[in-house]
Amino acid sequence: MESKLHYITFFILIVPLALSCNKHKGSASNNDNTDTVKVGAWYFGGWSFPPDGNGHTFHISPTLTTAYTDREPVWGWREDAPGVMEQQIKYAADAGLNFWGFCWYDNTLRPENKELMDNLNNALELFLKANNSHLLNFFLLSCHPVSPVSWEGVCDRIIAYFKAPNYLLVEGKPVIAFFNTDELINGMGGVQKTRAALQLFRNKAKLAGYDEVLIGARTFPKPQNPTYQNTYLECGFDFLTTYNNADDGRKQAGSNAFESLLEGDRKSWNGIADHTPLPFLPVVGAGYDMRPWAQDHPTIPASDFWYSGVTPEKIAGHLSEGIRWVKDHRSKALGSLLVMYAWNENGEGAWLTPTKIEGNARLAQIKQVIQHEAQTNK
Repeated sequence: MESKLHYITFFILIVPLALSCNKHKGSASNNDNTDTVKVGAWYFGGWSFPPDGNGHTFHISPTLTTAYTDREPVWGWREDAPGVMEQQIKYAADAGLNFWGFCWYDNTLRPENKELMDNLNNALELFLKANNSHLLNFFLLSCHPVSPVSWEGVCDRIIAYFKAPNYLLVEGKPVIAFFNTDELINGMGGVQKTRAALQLFRNKAKLAGYDEVLIGARTFPKPQNPTYQNTYLECGFDFLTTYNNADDGRKQAGSNAFESLLEGDRKSWNGIADHTPLPFLPVVGAGYDMRPWAQDHPTIPASDFWYSGVTPEKIAGHLSEGIRWVKDHRSKALGSLLVMYAWNENGEGAWLTPTKIEGNARLAQIKQVIQHEAQTNK
């Protein structure tokens, strides 16, 4: 979502396989099984910045922690306390999630803020070091602008993650996606130079032992220009996805019914997939409400709307609908994968994390849907 990039960009400015799938026992499956829809979630790693004297950070903001206490995870707001990552992995795996798509931030273009920016990747490093990380697969969603100056370094840093035994594969190919795709294309100098840059990425991956990779572009539907997605095909991207589809469900300023967010998701699934030959990774939304961050950072561009009436049952029902869409569009859906927005976008109003007030009701409902999906494929 554009607002997400605005938040991260502003924050940075102001504060300044191996292809083998050797698995631990009980690990998440990384084998292709087209009969089973694999459900994952986006993971935002912004919850471990150095705190101020009151324990706040840019993301763990005063309004969020005082007026929106219903969003506080059972382990608290921080993700870097001892044992928290292991707890998160266990909760996600027990609910049947197969993978996390980590928001990942390159710091090459911000050398003066390198150490600060690295906090955005703390969660990924904690995940890789966790003693139960094998329970989930993972892949990267690159969220920071890149340019020809930083591109080779970005390639090398991303490819290094592919060696993890639980890096997400589709048909044996590591998956990587870019959030700010249009900025990437503009920064590289247009379609042809972007195509050359992606080929360089593939060449580097091949030298590292990965004959093929799947490079994704985050996009959004444009009903007024249905051929818009052709640009990504011309650039050489391998699949399309979205981060969330909140803008596409917006009916009005202020409160919107959760059902409208579901309409936005459906608009994304069909409005993109029907107008491109590229595979599509669909996203199922669990909410959207940026009011706490908007109140604490009034100079930041923020959405003027939010969704109300979100319940565990409604989230689960929408997940079931998303799974049905994947099943009905096998030829279009990337590797029978589906990703939820989001595991822990608690500040943006979309979370699956168990909370101190709600408990793990959302995950319990999701688990029922995923278990039913598994049983129907036996």
